[in-house]
Amino acid sequence: MTDSFYLDVGQHIESGDGYLYRNLQLLGKGGNANTYLVVATSGPHRGVPFAIKVFRNLSRPERGEAFLKEVEFLQECDHPSIMRVFDRGSFEGRFPFVVAEYLPYTLQDVVQAKRQTPVVAKISYALQLLSALAHLDQLRPAVIHRDIKPQNVFVKGRSCVLGDFGLLKLANADTDREVFKESVGAGMPYRYRTPDQVAYLRGEAELTTKSDVFQLGLVLAELFTGRNPERLCVDMYNDDVALDPIGAIHSSFSDEIADVISQMLEFAPAKRLSSIQFLDMWDGIFKVAVRQKLASKKRIW
Repeated sequence: MTDSFYLDVGQHIESGDGYLYRNLQLLGKGGNANTYLVVATSGPHRGVPFAIKVFRNLSRPERGEAFLKEVEFLQECDHPSIMRVFDRGSFEGRFPFVVAEYLPYTLQDVVQAKRQTPVVAKISYALQLLSALAHLDQLRPAVIHRDIKPQNVFVKGRSCVLGDFGLLKLANADTDREVFKESVGAGMPYRYRTPDQVAYLRGEAELTTKSDVFQLGLVLAELFTGRNPERLCVDMYNDDVALDPIGAIHSSFSDEIADVISQMLEFAPAKRLSSIQFLDMWDGIFKVAVRQKLASKKRIW
C-alpha cells in the first residue's frame, strides 16, 4: 500500500457534495497529510480560496481514524475561535480530505515579526484562545486538543483561531495510550509538552483539559516574551518537563501578564485553574488595557 499522494497544479479535486476545487499549489507535507491551496470552481463558494488537507498515510489506519475524527469534530464545531471546515470528500475513494478556510499566517509569524504587535492585541489573542478552550471544556465529553503551539494558531487580522485537531482526545477515553507512544508526532509536540501528558504516557494519571491550559501558557509566554520557557529535553517521553523563568514582558501590564501566565504553568493539574477561570483573569487585564488606550484617545489596536 503506497502512502504517496500528489496533485498537479491545475488539477481538480471533487468533494462528496460534488463541488470542484482547482489546485493552485502545495502548501506543505506533514507526516500524515498534504495540504494544498485551492480555489473553488463550482458551488456556493466559487472563486473563494481554501486549504485542502488530504490524508495519505494509508498504511497507518489508526492515523486515518484520527484524521476522520478531527474532520467530524470540526464540521460540528461552530465556535468562532476554532477553525471552520466547509467541505470534505475522498479522492479516488482512498484518500480522505477536508476543505478548510485558508489562513496563511500563524501565531508563529506574529512572534517572529519585526513589526511589533500591540500588547492589547496579544491580550485579545489570549482571550480568544481561552474562549476556544473553555468551549472544548464545556462539551460532553470534553475535548482535549493536545497540540497547542504557535504553528497551530492561525491569525486573520486581530482575530485568531485554533486549528489542527489531529491529536484531539475525548476526556475519560483511555483508548490511545499505545498510539501516543508510537512517534513524536503521534502524541505531543516537542517543546510544548505538559507534565500532564508525560504522566498520562507513564500511566500515572488521566489526561484532562487542564493540559491544554498549560500548553497555552507556554504559547502565551512565547507570544509576550519571544521565548518559549520550556527547556530542551533529550527524551521527550521520559524526561520530566522543566521550565526556565518567564522572560521580560515590555508592557505597563507586565506584572499582571507574567502572574497569570505563571499560574497557567502550574505543574500540578489539581492546583491549576480551568480555562474558564483564566478567561476571567485575562478579561480583567483586557478591560484595563482597553480603558488605557481609550483614555489616551488612541485606537485600541
